[in-house]
Amino acid sequence: MVILVTGAGGFIGSHLCAELERADHDVRRADLEDGDLTEPGVARRIVRDHRPDVVVHLAAQVGRLFGEDSPEWTIRENALMTTWVAREAAAIGARVMYASTSEVYGDQGATLCYEGGPIVLSHNLYGVSKLWGEQAFQLYAPDGLQIIRLSMPYGPGLPAGRGRAAIINFLWQANTGQPLTVHRGAARCWCFVADTARGIRMIIEKGEQARSGQESASGVGVYNVGRDDNEISMFEVAETACEIAGAPTHLVELLDAPSNQTVVKRLSSAKLQALGWRPEVELREGMERTFEVVRLLDADGSPPPKAMPLEAAVF
Repeated sequence: MVILVTGAGGFIGSHLCAELERADHDVRRADLEDGDLTEPGVARRIVRDHRPDVVVHLAAQVGRLFGEDSPEWTIRENALMTTWVAREAAAIGARVMYASTSEVYGDQGATLCYEGGPIVLSHNLYGVSKLWGEQAFQLYAPDGLQIIRLSMPYGPGLPAGRGRAAIINFLWQANTGQPLTVHRGAARCWCFVADTARGIRMIIEKGEQARSGQESASGVGVYNVGRDDNEISMFEVAETACEIAGAPTHLVELLDAPSNQTVVKRLSSAKLQALGWRPEVELREGMERTFEVVRLLDADGSPPPKAMPLEAAVF
């Protein structure tokens, strides 16, 4: 199967491409060096050059804080770019997988969120823009559409710093003696990136596909990709990060969550598990693997050049 992955050089993209290649798929990569997908004509050139069977659209502006920092850029990346890719994929008859996010469900407290279930207004523009992206694909490329709502992936391959993933930041902050800020009552189910990538591959290969925008909007072809069996308080995650880094746990600071912060996220993974998917890497092991790369981050949280191949920590 010829699979074109946009955002192939990103965190999920790099791990997913490796997973797909191990399964003998013909993977075509598209990233910034191949052109700006927000510009007219770029998506057409890339899609028609590769003629894929499947387009996996991962390229996006990611993150709640970054979304609020630059609303214009967020809309351009997550709405305009998505529209170009959807239209061009449909024009050559390629089916599409769109990488969305658990943020589209909004804040539903302790309610278990499932595909086809209710959606409430997100606390942030990032969630709003990704839901818009889902609807753009439902409008322009509905035939065979699959939507994945990624939930709490972590692992090697991300920088640390403001707006970055909590586990990366906790490990980096603990390693550098910085305070680890935790919100009271916050809890998550974390999914190691190798398990995330394997789940995405299984959905591409044997997951259900929507035949229309209406089907997709009702949950057909939509999959939560993450865990629902290992909920843990973020306070415990921060303490574990300190243990792994050999740092004192008094670095962990407990604060009240801001009003626009989703304190608890609960998503069902039953639909993904019905495909035979099971997570293989538990949190402590995954954090230890991640730390092997995080401990090499520069003082500003950036990875030094060629610090460590991702495969050395993941596979």
